[in-house]
Amino acid sequence: MTFVERPLWNFDHHGSRYAQNWEDLVRELHAMDFPLAWSEANGGYWILGAWAEAKKALEDWEAFSADNDVKHERRGGKGSRIPQHSYPLMLSESDPPFHTARRRIEMPFFTPKALREYGPMIDRFMDEALKGIRAKEEADMLRDVILPITARATFHLVGYRESWSEVAYSVHLVSHTKETDPGYPIEMIQRIQAGFRTMVAERRAEPKDDIASALAQGEVLGQPLSFEEAESMMTALVFGGFDTTTASVINALIWLQDRPEIRRQLLDDPKLLDNAIEEWLRVWPPAQGIGRTVMRDMEIGGRQLRAGERIFIWFAGANRDPAKFPDPETVQLDRPKASDHLAFSGGGHRCLGAPLAKIELRTMIRAVLTRMPDYRIDLDRVTRFPTYGAVAGYLEVPMRPGAIS
Repeated sequence: MTFVERPLWNFDHHGSRYAQNWEDLVRELHAMDFPLAWSEANGGYWILGAWAEAKKALEDWEAFSADNDVKHERRGGKGSRIPQHSYPLMLSESDPPFHTARRRIEMPFFTPKALREYGPMIDRFMDEALKGIRAKEEADMLRDVILPITARATFHLVGYRESWSEVAYSVHLVSHTKETDPGYPIEMIQRIQAGFRTMVAERRAEPKDDIASALAQGEVLGQPLSFEEAESMMTALVFGGFDTTTASVINALIWLQDRPEIRRQLLDDPKLLDNAIEEWLRVWPPAQGIGRTVMRDMEIGGRQLRAGERIFIWFAGANRDPAKFPDPETVQLDRPKASDHLAFSGGGHRCLGAPLAKIELRTMIRAVLTRMPDYRIDLDRVTRFPTYGAVAGYLEVPMRPGAIS
């Protein structure tokens, strides 16, 4: 077989160019003979934007490892983050059988029955947030309304009872910085992780009905979950649990701002709102991709991939693959199979929190449209993350609340 030369491409998902022009980059990749290219950034890695091949890769852990084998004890995987982080996230950066056993501990908290309380809870949180801005001419949609709600829901799930705000805004900072960046809040992260370890010790003595207790009491392959594993899994839940949902709500509210007729349709038709949420996630995935390690030599789209190379499975690129989604840049609220998007990843690592995220999106969007119908986001002053390494999120979303019911 004749292989295409490794196509070099100016791409760095941590860079400012990416944050400012990722939609243009999607077009560039899909204009190539096949949407798979090589970047020299971050130690070198492939970028895969073909939906079908991305889905297959996410489902094939033996060929595309998520394991962050920092100590070189297993197959040498370099984790889900590019560049590789010095500490592994024990659930998201592991392969079977460890990943399967660890995931099973958390699964009961994401069933429809377990999540039944979250819609009413989010409505209560929304009521508190709107009371806080009722008298204000200007507020921030992110900091005053959406982020506090998603953060509090995540902390309730985990069982974290300390002040949520300090942790939430530290997570917010981590979402757009690399471990090697000067401003990376490593000391704050270490304090948070120490607090999680304390929680696990407390739950071993006095378990409650929360994920912290399940991790404290859990077993993996016949052995008690270690403090390191439990703390890492809590860190992953908290650090990945709300900035993504926050960004998705803001994306939807910006798009809906000047579409009053569509707002009415969504409020009248819950099924259309559910499909709209899938479509917004497809067009603007908050987590834009995930890293894997290629574990064997293979060919994809005429390119030769070698064992040990990194590959970035680009959700944003795959979600706009015209071979899967016709007219991919257009938001079509009634698009058939909009839920085939990869915004929540795929395979065994598909986001456990996806059902909760959809409840949050549905509840918060309905609440804003019904209780704050005159909101006006100042689009000229909206500030996005300077880089999108982990989340395509926002720093500031100034708005005028208008009348609040």
